[in-house]
Amino acid sequence: MTAHTATTLRSAGSTGISLPEAIRRADLGDAVALLASAKKYTVARLSGGRLSVPGKGSFADGAGVAGTSTERALPLSTSGPDAVFEARIFNKDAELRWLHEGDGLGTAVVLSESPDICRPLGEFLDPLYAVEQIDNRYLLWGRPLRSHDSGASTGPLSTGPLSTGPLWVRLAEARIGLLDVPVSRAPRENECVFLRTVEYVTTEPEHGNAYVAEERLVELFLAPPEQSKAAGSPQPDRLPEATR
Repeated sequence: MTAHTATTLRSAGSTGISLPEAIRRADLGDAVALLASAKKYTVARLSGGRLSVPGKGSFADGAGVAGTSTERALPLSTSGPDAVFEARIFNKDAELRWLHEGDGLGTAVVLSESPDICRPLGEFLDPLYAVEQIDNRYLLWGRPLRSHDSGASTGPLSTGPLSTGPLWVRLAEARIGLLDVPVSRAPRENECVFLRTVEYVTTEPEHGNAYVAEERLVELFLAPPEQSKAAGSPQPDRLPEATR
């Protein structure tokens, strides 16, 4: 973990808003979306205001890396087991959170250190004055599968020329099966996918005790697991709820 100086975390919220409308108004640009429904947990890519996931042929013949040309649009159901009840959509600048309350409408909040990013969503909420920021990372379950040019259809990736993104990488793990996630480049050998977050530390006014008051999701990125362990980041059995 890495600590940084004091900052202010801004936020703005809106009630009685649908998820598509919250996405449109927040206008985050390119981002990663974690979407929870009663039926499944989906990792999607947001670009141009549209949510996308890999198409049926994206990982043909066991390929572990796919481009965005084979994506399909992800429809957002408003009812039934496919309806999203919680969403967290994020990039390096901001995180949009949405929680369903009923009839396809819910509460949306956007968090950012920039008030200009928060303003379009709705009314400003009380700012969080953080005395310290802590960079944190969580290891996602699963190892990236090989790409077509690595000589096999399963197992860790080999070294070689890297494809740049945005790309989809397929992770495999016996406990969870397959998980497709969007990243900025193809994995190198022995790399894993991590979720980067920022923790905001504040103090309570009566006794001055410091505590983590908020954690903002930032990005998915690739790195060797040894580097993360050396930096003191959590291990796989301590994944945040959003990645389980």
